[in-house]
Amino acid sequence: MKKFFYIASAAMISVLALASCAEKEIVTYNPENAVPPVVETVLAESYVLEEGGAFATLTFSEADFNLPTGMRYTAYADINEDFSTKRSLASTTEVENGIVIDANTINAVLMNFNCPSDIPVQVYLRVEAEMFGESSVISGVSLVSTTLSTVITPFYAPKTYPSVYVIGGFCGWDHGQTAFLYSYSEDEENYTGVVDFGEGTTDFGFKLTGAADWDHGNWGTGASSSTEPEAPSVTLIDDGGSGNISNYTSHRYYNFHFVKSTLTLSPVVWFDGVTLVVGSTEVPMECDRATGHFHADAQIAEGQGYTVRVSGGNTDVVFGGNISEVVAGGDPITVDAGNYRVYIDLNDWDNPTTRISTDDYGTGSDEPEQPEEPEQPEIKDNLWGVIGTFEGSDWTYDIYMTEFPAGSGIWTSPALAFEETTAFKIRFNNSWDTQAGAAVKGEPIEIGVPTAAGGEDIGVAADQVGKQVIVYNANTNEIFLLGWSAHGMIDGDSWTKDVPMVFDASANTWTTVVPAPVQGEFKLRWAGDWTDNRGLADGASFSGSGIAFDVVKDGPNIGGAMGNYNMTYDVTAETLTLTTAE
Repeated sequence: MKKFFYIASAAMISVLALASCAEKEIVTYNPENAVPPVVETVLAESYVLEEGGAFATLTFSEADFNLPTGMRYTAYADINEDFSTKRSLASTTEVENGIVIDANTINAVLMNFNCPSDIPVQVYLRVEAEMFGESSVISGVSLVSTTLSTVITPFYAPKTYPSVYVIGGFCGWDHGQTAFLYSYSEDEENYTGVVDFGEGTTDFGFKLTGAADWDHGNWGTGASSSTEPEAPSVTLIDDGGSGNISNYTSHRYYNFHFVKSTLTLSPVVWFDGVTLVVGSTEVPMECDRATGHFHADAQIAEGQGYTVRVSGGNTDVVFGGNISEVVAGGDPITVDAGNYRVYIDLNDWDNPTTRISTDDYGTGSDEPEQPEEPEQPEIKDNLWGVIGTFEGSDWTYDIYMTEFPAGSGIWTSPALAFEETTAFKIRFNNSWDTQAGAAVKGEPIEIGVPTAAGGEDIGVAADQVGKQVIVYNANTNEIFLLGWSAHGMIDGDSWTKDVPMVFDASANTWTTVVPAPVQGEFKLRWAGDWTDNRGLADGASFSGSGIAFDVVKDGPNIGGAMGNYNMTYDVTAETLTLTTAE
């Protein structure tokens, strides 16, 4: 018998439930007959939290609405006894094991209440039971346990704020390695933060997403977006076919402001370096990409203090003042003499914060320790690899290549740093028995133009210095450097691999060296990097095999084509033609 309940907590309300086409019955909810959960756990008078440690398990009796309904139990905490600002800790639909609350969870709640670390605070806890329907909690009524209270001393942890992800070439398009913009006002409308594009980066293209995926906001540029370098603002679009944001490429660090309702992104400041100043010494500070916080170690003498200098780009400012209120142009921040790791948070540019830690001093380093001998990668079989004078390898081990599409015989290397003195070869199975090189020692290979392999070391031309991707065609025993390629939802891959294209100088066209099995959206990009890419021009679309359509720099993703295609990019006409492969 299926019933539909309409419930109000303020009074007894009759509810009509449909039992069958002919049968009806009245079901009532009387708050006076309901039984709230009773918390059985007895808390200690006080707790000192430790990161990664335990706090408490709240065990409780089963609640009863005096109705046949499921229930969800949620533990709440507040620093106000009336629970007017309560925060959820954890939930369960089972009574047997209670609700386990670890130290990190309750600590995060206290940080969000702006409770200072290492200072005891009175905290109130309770358990609430809510009716749980077939697919969700039924709002409007809950049964509340009595209140528990204790004194908790939290440890330092950054307060958590609503955030959006900044993902791009600088983090390998990996949602696990992104930077973030934060809603410090907690309005989930205005987001700010520092993005570290990394030292020596060449791929500044990026997007914003609302979660660690592409399904909850996929914010990039459209055909009408500004392409102006250091644009005062760009208006983004929420579309899987949007282009990468590539206006901000002149400096390593940018502090951005994103307005979610209008999808506008604006740079607040941009700069090249952050240094810790102690006396006459300036020490570069390292940025933690995930938090946007900068840190450096320092030995601070009595009465010395410290300031932080931000320089380059469009700003040159020294932050000082005191440890509870950092201001631009302030005097050195005084601390007791000692060895400290100094942190500064520049995400909220108008309200920077700093802190110090003696425990963190000397932990890790700005540069990872190098082993006495280069670490040898695992030796793998049945793979082609590049070996040469690349940093770290120096003819000692292979840098493995990837065959893509699978079974095609087309092998590509990772992006490698080419110098004018670089020399390399390609070999199979970590053995010199099967190798491919240049016909003449030191002769370079060309970008997009396959060259028959010889047996000599391959050299580097002056205009090839920088990041390059090596391509080897095992079917024809030919080598070339990656120029234009197709990249996207191809052959089971999702935006990590390239189908190389070869160049026809007489026609000024690039064509995929083998057919590309297209399974979704894709784009063209140059040299395995998003700095130069091609997507759909405004109003253009794929309309069938053999029909050219317009493409444009930084255009949206190309969609609508599913199948095995030879692709030809006409550089002069700025068109792309997909032809169904036989």
